[in-house]
Amino acid sequence: MTSAGAFELRGAGVVLIHGKAGGQGPLQPLAQALKARGATVVLPRMSWTSGYRTYEQTLGEVQAAVSRLKAGGASRIVLAGHSLGANISMGYAARVGGVDAVVALAPGHRPDFIASQTGESLGQAKAMVAAGQGAQKAKFLDFNQGRTFPITTTAEAYLNFFDPSGPAAQAAQASGVRVPTLWVIGTGDRPAMNDRAAYSGTRLVVEADHQTTPRVAVAEVIDWLQKQ
Repeated sequence: MTSAGAFELRGAGVVLIHGKAGGQGPLQPLAQALKARGATVVLPRMSWTSGYRTYEQTLGEVQAAVSRLKAGGASRIVLAGHSLGANISMGYAARVGGVDAVVALAPGHRPDFIASQTGESLGQAKAMVAAGQGAQKAKFLDFNQGRTFPITTTAEAYLNFFDPSGPAAQAAQASGVRVPTLWVIGTGDRPAMNDRAAYSGTRLVVEADHQTTPRVAVAEVIDWLQKQ
């Protein structure tokens, strides 16, 4: 951040991290708006589109994008994530650091909430890890926007993302995040609206649902960044 209190977007690097099912489409309007103001933007394709890796490996995917921006001369780094991408943005800011601001757009993936739907899979994954089979792949239940569906991943990776005491659960609470943070919640996004997490930072409510929140909030996100 600048001493004058204004975030100069020209020269900033922004990593836009997509959600679990929506792909990069919801983030494209924000990407274009940021680019128009001089920011360099990257939209990595996250591995959870085909299956989860461990949380640390997933943070490594973000780190590769951050390193690319820094190598290109970015003087400040912003992470902006949609849904599960918001979780990873928080996790990266807390565990890796080196970022100047975080934007959580329609934050999703709360393991403490999801556990009621995935308890059997959690038990299966814990048993596999206890038996020394954490690196072995199996079928588990995932949960997104009110529906469950099967995924194939390793037991260790599954626990990282779905255990209520794991790293994804800590990130959902923004535990350890020490940089300016903007939470953007859509009025039609019931899980996010009902979330009682202790938000650290600025909470903004917009007229949108889970998928449209990133599109609706473009102007507000740009304005917030420029005022930091």
